[in-house]
Parts: sequence; structure tokens; C-alpha cells
Amino acid sequence: MSRPVVAITHDQPDIGRFFAAPDLARLEQVAELRVVGRNRAAQLPALGAVEVLLGSWGMPKIDGEMLTAAPRLRAVCYAAGSVKGFALPEAFARDVIITTAMHANAVPVSEAVVALITLINKGWFRCQDRIRAHGLDAWKSASAPGNYGASVGLVGLGAIGRMVAERLKSLELQVFAFDPYASREAFAQVGAEPVADLVELARKSRILSLHAPNIPACTKMIDARVLAAMPDGATFINTARGALVDETALIAELRTGRIDAHLDVTQPEPPAAGSELLRLPNVWLTPHLAGSINDEIRRMGKLAIDECLRILAGQPAQHRVLEHHLATMA
Repeated sequence: MSRPVVAITHDQPDIGRFFAAPDLARLEQVAELRVVGRNRAAQLPALGAVEVLLGSWGMPKIDGEMLTAAPRLRAVCYAAGSVKGFALPEAFARDVIITTAMHANAVPVSEAVVALITLINKGWFRCQDRIRAHGLDAWKSASAPGNYGASVGLVGLGAIGRMVAERLKSLELQVFAFDPYASREAFAQVGAEPVADLVELARKSRILSLHAPNIPACTKMIDARVLAAMPDGATFINTARGALVDETALIAELRTGRIDAHLDVTQPEPPAAGSELLRLPNVWLTPHLAGSINDEIRRMGKLAIDECLRILAGQPAQHRVLEHHLATMA
């Protein structure tokens, strides 16, 4: 009996970047793996027997041409987050199962955010800067409040926001959150107190961390009103997308020295060469490090292969994306 065919949409040298050898071996026990590469012209003739596409960034668009070339295609297991770049209406119309690894990508982002929160509340970064600037004259305990009872505001309770809230439970912080799409039960499950609007959330939060999706409704949602509501000495963290922040308003608020910002993303990314964000002393910039990097990428590959194995075994996918999900997904 022939085995189902799974096509990997990467060139051979790149496969190990996304998929660990033990995970590929698990898949090879039940399926025939074929490497079809990234070149679409070369891909299409090779898809006749393919039942599942497996890949990460650069997944080809699942359009009418692709579906005609792959008449047996029943699933696309994506080893990354957003599926909007390739999951077209034609794929959903033919009931192709689309899965995402966004929950695997949420792990390193949430780890990075929780690490930032704990260190910011300890005054870690400010203390380092003082010692670097003033030497042993600055060798004293920081005036930061510490973590016990500190208030944290989360903008968004999607996969990342929920995971951040869950990880913060053990730290005995006050966690508030704003998300108009989340149910009361979702807030309760992660131990976050719901707040009705962004301005009120900013007012309550010593640290405000952004986890909203990059969709038109959220563009520049962190505006002058929200930033002005943040308490003196507060910190803004952005590991989501730069487009969600009114950067002009953010720079204006940062110029006052009233708040700090840790920005893993900007708009544009990287910032323009002359951006004040590169010079302001109360801004810490990182080049999009919070998401999956290097070895962490293979965690997303593992999740995608797990989904592939479930589908081939006739089990329901755990991370399926339906067409109506796209409206509120990043």
C-alpha cells in the first residue's frame, strides 16, 4: 500500500533550519517526503500526488493554479505564524486544512516579554546605564519598585498575550488586559483583570506591553492619548508590530523623559537612519529578537509536523485556521 505524499516547500539546504532530523524521521515513518523547493514553476508539475504541503516562510500561494496542479491536496501545515500571505479563498472553498504554528512562536515571544518585565521592574537596564556612565559612583541599589504587586497591562489576549499572562501568574503581579474580542472566561483563565479601554489600561499599568494583531483596526492604536495616560516612570514594550503605534506621538512622549520604551519592532523596520529612537536615552531597541530565531525556529517545525501526523492519522488538527479567523489574525 502506497504511503501518502508530503511535499516540503523549501530547497534542500534550508530544510534543517526549519525541521529537526528527529521530527522529519517521525514523519517519514508514515509518509513519503518529497522536496519540491521554492521555485513555483518547478513545484507545480511535482504536486500531482501530494496530499500535504509542509513549509515555513515563503509558502507558495494556495490559489487556483496550485489547486489544479495538486488535485489530492488536503492540508497545508505551516511552520510559522500568519497564514494570510498564502491561504487564499480558493483553498478554503476546497476545504483544504490550513494549520499555523503561531502558538509555537508565542513561546519565545512570551519568554522574552516576561524576562523584560521582571528586569524592568528591578531597574536592571537603568542601573546598567548609570554604572556605564558614572562608574562606581552609581554603584547603589536602584530605586525601581521590584516585581511584587507591580501592575502590568497587556494589550491583546491572543496566543502571545495569553501566554504572557499565564507566565506572569507565579510572579504575584497585578495583571490587567484589554481585548474587545476576548471573552470574560478568557480573562479569568489567565488571571488578567479586564479593562474597558486602552486609556484606562495605560493609566493602571507601570508596564504596558503590546500584543495586538497587525490588522487595520489596530493601526496606531497606541496613540498620544494612551501614551499620555501612562504614569511617570512607566515603560512601554512593543514586541508586536511597529504599525500599531503612532511613532510620532511615542517619540514626543519619550522626549519628555517621563516614560521608557523597549521596542523589538518599529515602523519601518529597522528604523530610518535618522530616527530619534536610535538616540533617545530612554529607548532600548532590538532587531525583532522576541520571535523565533535560530534554534527556536525548529519548535515551529515540530508543531507543523505534529499537525501533519494528526491529519494523516485521521485526527483533527489542533491549530487549524478557518477563513473567518483571518479578520482578527495578524
